[in-house]
Amino acid sequence: MPLLVASTDHSPITHVLPHPLHENPIVSVPVGEGDIPALNIFDGRYDFFITNHLMMSVVGAVTVVLVFAYVASRVRAKGQGLEAFKTRGRVAQLFETMCSFIRDEVARPNLGHLTDKYIYYIWTIFFFILFCNVIGLVPIGYIMQSFTGNTAFSHWGGTATGNLSLNAVLALGSFIAILFIGIRETGAKTFFLHFNPIGWDDPKMLLIGIPLYALEWIGLIIKCVVLAMRLFGTMMAGHLVIAAFVGLVFTAAEFSHALGYGVELSVIGGGIVLTLLELFICFLQAFIFTFLTVLFIAMTAVHHDDHHEEEHPFSDESQMDIDKLIDPKRLGPLVHE
Repeated sequence: MPLLVASTDHSPITHVLPHPLHENPIVSVPVGEGDIPALNIFDGRYDFFITNHLMMSVVGAVTVVLVFAYVASRVRAKGQGLEAFKTRGRVAQLFETMCSFIRDEVARPNLGHLTDKYIYYIWTIFFFILFCNVIGLVPIGYIMQSFTGNTAFSHWGGTATGNLSLNAVLALGSFIAILFIGIRETGAKTFFLHFNPIGWDDPKMLLIGIPLYALEWIGLIIKCVVLAMRLFGTMMAGHLVIAAFVGLVFTAAEFSHALGYGVELSVIGGGIVLTLLELFICFLQAFIFTFLTVLFIAMTAVHHDDHHEEEHPFSDESQMDIDKLIDPKRLGPLVHE
């Protein structure tokens, strides 16, 4: 099978692709005739494997749960007075600051009074994407290979968000969130009328209204598709560039060992710079995906005129730290009563 053959190729380029972690499929289902490699269908059969990207998706999710279980224990109020709300530990303070930034600078300016209601979903997608991106930079497979001496581990690890399937599920989650929150907050009738800006009252405008209605829905779907494609393309491209740089070493070594060592020194320096750039991109892409999701939700769920009328003079939109004197719970985004 082509997928299994690729897993035995140790070219640096192949490490950005998904590889099965076992030989025999867990599930094999006949689906007709022909091959659809994008869906892992060969000879008319769909074979389900646990791939390195699927494994890293689980690793990313488990890491988010474990990290924030620890952070919650450090943020939880203990004692009396303002000291009870003080976050304990630098790691917890770091993640609390990140949570505060996403809540106060990304979600609240767009969602307004709905922020605290849906912030947990927003935090979840941001940190899940971030953890998958960052963990993907760790050469887990090569670390395992160096300890075991087994080259079969070389394809373990990888960036889960470099797989379009995972990104499609994340984008689908955003699409469902847009529909669910929009209908829940505005009502089904208002939500669906929102997609026809000229209304349905005038029969003469139906020739314009119906195409506009369809275009609005197509536009919403395209926005969510672009969410997946942007994240996939950016993460895949970063790894391909680094893999291409590493491949230069092997190409140069084919001509002479001296040339290979010389190119290796340049690749090490360039690789460090590119890895630092990719680390920045890991944070940037998590932020962009989260920000656009919040923006799309706000477009359908928030009446901005009402939001401005209801804005409290001591809210985060108009104050910086003075609101923390009024409401000590704002000292920590995860603090509960």
